[in-house]
Amino acid sequence: MRSYKPVVATLAILGIFPFFFATYLSLTNGSFLGKSGVTLFAAYAAVIVSFLGGTMWGRLIELPESHNGAKLLICSFVTAFCAWISLLLKTPELSVVLLLLSLITIFWVDARWLKQANNAKPYYTSLNFGLTSVTSIMHLLVLYPHY
Repeated sequence: MRSYKPVVATLAILGIFPFFFATYLSLTNGSFLGKSGVTLFAAYAAVIVSFLGGTMWGRLIELPESHNGAKLLICSFVTAFCAWISLLLKTPELSVVLLLLSLITIFWVDARWLKQANNAKPYYTSLNFGLTSVTSIMHLLVLYPHY
């Protein structure tokens, strides 16, 4: 069986760079392609939250059925739906707050309820914790000047 661990880690770390870029733009009041740093940050965070929700679906489908499976699928859907709704808001800062809550929810569900899948890949939980921590701090940095 082939291990995708190096690819997963590399892509996950590379996925952090747009957050750094958007955070920098937000803190310096810069823009890119006519969009503010906060707007770019919210857009990318919505993509990531949706992606994480999709990966949760994939992992749930691979597990034996459990009594929490339907609840977890619904939770995954709700977080992705909130990410989309957040992009429709006229206030990007509020979008960032909703996306931060969605990101933390996905991590909590993943760490708490998907233990069986996480035990098969122990590096995933620690990678997920590190990435969630870093991106959560960047969410707070983006929000800091506005509140």
